This record gives sequence, C-alpha cells and structure tokens, in this order.
Amino acid sequence: MQFSDSFFAIHCLLSAVYSLLLFSIIFFMCKRFLLCFHDFSVWNYQNVTPVLEDLKNLAGAPFSVLVIPDTENATPEAIEEFRGVLRKLKSDGFELALHGFKHKAEFSQGRSYAGLVGMNLTGGEAEFAGLSEYESSRLLQAALESWKKLFADENGNAEAPVAFVPPTWFSNKFLSGQVRAEKMLYEDRFSLTTAEGVRYASPVASFAGIPKSTEKTAFVYAEGILKFPFGVPRIAVHPVDFPRLNDKIRDLIRLALGCKRRLTLYREL
Repeated sequence: MQFSDSFFAIHCLLSAVYSLLLFSIIFFMCKRFLLCFHDFSVWNYQNVTPVLEDLKNLAGAPFSVLVIPDTENATPEAIEEFRGVLRKLKSDGFELALHGFKHKAEFSQGRSYAGLVGMNLTGGEAEFAGLSEYESSRLLQAALESWKKLFADENGNAEAPVAFVPPTWFSNKFLSGQVRAEKMLYEDRFSLTTAEGVRYASPVASFAGIPKSTEKTAFVYAEGILKFPFGVPRIAVHPVDFPRLNDKIRDLIRLALGCKRRLTLYREL
C-alpha cells in the first residue's frame, strides 16, 4: 500500500512537470511573431532598403526579407550593387529567404485549371500555382540556381536559403515536399513547415493586392491574430504598402511588441 502511494505520488509529480513543460513550450511559441518583407529585388532595392532600416529600428531587431532572385535584364552594375546590399543586410542580421524565381507566372502545359485560376486572381504572380511535379521542380531549381549566382562568394559557394515562400502563397501539391527536400522551411498561407516536418500554425496579415475597401477589415484581422495567444502570426508587408500604409503597419508592429510577443526568424523555428 505504501509502495503504491509512493508510486502514485511520483506519477503525479512527473505528470505535473510534463504539463508545466508543455504549457511553457506552447506559451513560448504563442509569444512570437514574424515580420516578413516580401518582394525585395534588383528592381526595388534602392527604394526599399531605407524602409527596411526604418522598420528594424522600430522593431528593435532585424527581421526576414524575402528575396526575388531573378536578375534577368538588369544591368551588371545594378546586379553588383544589389549583391552588395544583400551582403550588408545579412551582416546586419537580416534573415534572407527565397521568394519564388521571377514572381511572375509562366504559361505551362503542366499547370492545372486551379493553377490558371490562381494566375488570373493574382495578375500572373502565382508562378507555382497548380504546377505538375516536373514543372514545380524545374522552377524551384531555377530559383535556387539564381539564388546561388546572386550570393556566390569568390569560390562560387553560396549558403542555401533558410526558407522558401511561394509568391502569393498559391502552390501545388508537390512544392512543400520539394522545398523541404532542399532543407528549407516551407511557408503557405496558414502554416509554416520546417525541413524536418514540424508544422506551426501561422496566420498571416497581408495588405498587398486587396481592394482598398477591405483594408480596414484586414487590419482588424491583423490585430486579432496578434492579440490572440495562438500560433506564430506573420506580418507580411510589401513594397507597395509604403508609404501609404506605413503608419498602420508601424502600429501593428508596436501592437505585437506591446502584447509581449518576441520578433522571431524562420531559422529559430
């Protein structure tokens, strides 16, 4: 009887410790958020870089920048300057992630009807939408090759991107596995999945490409996902948001920090 009581007490203690540990992990996860600046490219870096610095000062830390790696038709001078800016951002602590290839869809016989609909809904920006397995892999490899050329050092080596975010989040049933096979985190509209397959709920607040009449609702939704203690919410901003929505986006970042959320990076998940 005494042995049974002791065993029960130990079991209760271990259960309590486990529950506390689990609660701590969940609580810690629910107190993080991502700030992601989309569409950074050779075509806009001169205008966007000051915005990145301004947001970094507000957030108190560097954040994730999603890079479009294609530099076709850019001048050699612009490409070299862009590479220098990327190196500077990385040395300053910004996290650089891969954001598609060209961010413009190509017509392909391997694209499903749903993919064609996605292209039309996004003005041709959903380049991975509805692709066949072959076409999806081809486009992903083209993006990675373009990334390697952009980031290659004097020996031709380039650090692989930590994450991949398909433009407009329209995807296909093969892309997540293909991305994770390349040891990158994969992001979709509602979640984040690490290369190891760990998935995090991650609602996103984004304002690009939506009718102005819906922006107020979008910001109310953004405030809600930052206040509600669930998942790892993302504030996804785009060059077209600035300067028009600058003040509202700054208020969102202040709200996230005021809710005691900690700015995190993809690589920390």
